[in-house]
Formats: sequence, structure tokens, C-alpha cells
Amino acid sequence: MKSIRLLALTTPFLFFVLGGNCNAAILYPKAPEGGRQCVIENVGPLVREHPNDTLALPGLRMENLTIAEPHREYAVAATDVAAGHLLSSATSKSWRYILLHGTNAVGVATVADPDPKTGRALSFAGLYETGFSSETLEATRKAKELPQIKKQDYELRFLEVPAIHFVAVWLHGKSDDIIMPLPPTFGRNLNAFQPYSESEIIKVLKPEAKEVMKAPNLIR
Repeated sequence: MKSIRLLALTTPFLFFVLGGNCNAAILYPKAPEGGRQCVIENVGPLVREHPNDTLALPGLRMENLTIAEPHREYAVAATDVAAGHLLSSATSKSWRYILLHGTNAVGVATVADPDPKTGRALSFAGLYETGFSSETLEATRKAKELPQIKKQDYELRFLEVPAIHFVAVWLHGKSDDIIMPLPPTFGRNLNAFQPYSESEIIKVLKPEAKEVMKAPNLIR
């Protein structure tokens, strides 16, 4: 059996932007120790057992799969958005590893943080056929052209408000934050892959979140 070729994701997906005397980039946070191995040990068997339907490419061979450097996944409750809060209320309990076949994103593997209360170690949380993998890469490609990226570093994050089906790439910088909604935008007055400030996103999502709060038995 061939050995699995699992590579760290480097350029062109870790974007370094050179401008004047400033070297700025879209950066990945420090990966968790054991996270990549957790993906290998769990995704490998799934691909072997279900070669035709596990990921987006039928017949995908694990030895041709590249595992990207991970970024964190943040979620915000509808109650917080309805109150006018977004990024300050975002919480993260997992990491997203985009899986690639060549330069094509074919899925996302997620790894959950350790839980000191229960003693649970870093654990595999799921494998998703799409998981907004290609959309995340497209947003990152477009982000490298933004003038803000030439001035300071931004950390790549994934942001979602599950109750209202809002997903975005969140670029976190020291002085500001950029939010780029991912498609579909469900008719909102927001353009996919376009940069918005936190206040602009809240203005659009707040009425929707308030409406969701009126409905019973929904994830909030």
C-alpha cells in the first residue's frame, strides 16, 4: 500500500503581499499539536472504505490528498446578533482543515479542541464533502487584492451564524476586521466575496436574527 502524501499548504494559498516597506500577509494560526495526525487517522479509513462517495471527487486516492494548514471555526448565536453583537461574541471549539486534490478543494475535515473539564483529547469532529472549502479559498484569493492586506497581517478565520445560515471568511487584524460573506447569501443585501466591516454585517443580520428569535425550537 502506498504511503499517504500529506503536505502542508503553502503558496499560493498562504498569501504574502509585498507593498512598499511593509510585508503583510494572510496568516494561519498556530496549528494544534496532533491535529494533522488526527485528520490522517480518520479521513484515511473513510476514503478507503467509501472511495466513490466520501469526498467531492469520486475515486479519490488518499495518497494524492493535500491537507491544508488549519484555521479556526467561529460561531455566533442568533441571540447575540439580535443584541447587536457579532465578533465579540464569537466562540471557537474546532479547527478546519481544507482538503485538496491538486489545487481543487474537495472537502473539509474538522478537529475539536481538547476539553479540560472531561479530559477529552483533541478529537476528530467530522468530514464534509464541501464544507465551504472552495468558497473559503476563493475568498482568500480575492482578499489578497484588498488594500488593507498590504498594510498589516490578518489571521484567516471561518465565521458562521448557524441559526440564520450565514457563513463568511473573517480576516482578523490588530486594528480592524474584514468579513467576506460566502455564497449563497440568500437574497441578503450582501455580495459574496466582498469585504464588509463588522458594523455593516450586523446592520444586515440583526433584523433577521430578531425574527429568528420569535420562532420556537430553533438553534439560536
